[in-house]
Amino acid sequence: MNHNTDYLPAIKLIPLDGESSLKIAGIRTTKTSTPTDIRLVKVQEFLRSNNLAPNSRKLYERELKRFLAWTQLHYHELRPRHLGQYKEYLRDEVQTDAGKPLSKSSINAGIAALKSFFKWMCYTYPELVTSNPTLGIKLEKVPLPPAQSLTIEQMQRVWSALDLLGETKQRDTALVHILSHGLRAGEVVQLNVGSFDGKLLFLPDTKTDEPRLVPLRKESREVVAEYLQWREQQGEVLTSDSPLMISHHASYKGDRLSYHGIYFAVEKIGELADIEDLHPHQFRHTYATELLLLGVDPSHARKLTGHQSEKAFRRYTLRSEQEAAIAAYYRAIGEEVE
Repeated sequence: MNHNTDYLPAIKLIPLDGESSLKIAGIRTTKTSTPTDIRLVKVQEFLRSNNLAPNSRKLYERELKRFLAWTQLHYHELRPRHLGQYKEYLRDEVQTDAGKPLSKSSINAGIAALKSFFKWMCYTYPELVTSNPTLGIKLEKVPLPPAQSLTIEQMQRVWSALDLLGETKQRDTALVHILSHGLRAGEVVQLNVGSFDGKLLFLPDTKTDEPRLVPLRKESREVVAEYLQWREQQGEVLTSDSPLMISHHASYKGDRLSYHGIYFAVEKIGELADIEDLHPHQFRHTYATELLLLGVDPSHARKLTGHQSEKAFRRYTLRSEQEAAIAAYYRAIGEEVE
């Protein structure tokens, strides 16, 4: 038998989908596309499975991708020491666009995203991640930010600004009344007509995954009811599944008001009220502060606002305690509290 290589058949590799053929030294081979990082697939699944507000989703995605770029280890290979090293990396090497080190709050945002992700991984894929590598990683100690509550005078300007609106007046008035009862913008988006029973708002989907009932003031109940009546007068057929807040944008008219739509509406109201950078969450801060100034028990107030963390709610109790101390001082010296 002749073993001369001239008589050997040419080597032929059959390319798979997504691959291109190359010739190297007379041998046909293939160039494969970059394989998908299976770790990123889990991150995307995590983001889809959580009820995250758009801004929170973007933050989590950014921080988790940053972590994946830092290490090539698979999730089951990670240990607490690796997470400790990553925290040092965030603190010592990562810089902002302005070339400054990350703030403690930014470092905490990165660590918090990892803690949330690995908690989900341990629950969803216990055979893949048997122990949470983030449990021993502590967050940086940062002072609690003050509540961004609106003053009485600012709220008066908001109510006055609503009268200056045109087509969106009815909707935006109802929107501000709802926001001023402590709802997050993402929670307002999910509200249906059936969520309002004439007195209470029922929130089945919240940030803490716990349903919540929110009682509305008499004036607010009437405003929301009038808004729904106005929509029916415009010819809309309302059902329990109809969105409670609808868009007036030319491209989405009649559709559910989006998260960004709420921010845009509030921003416009802020311009009319001459309040710089007004955003929906300020109404939530104002509501929580008002509850405590009215003397509502903090545990009841937390139930109404849907705060899971007692520490996060502490910013509001500080304000009410300060106000109570000031009032006690004036009473003690015989002066009237203004």
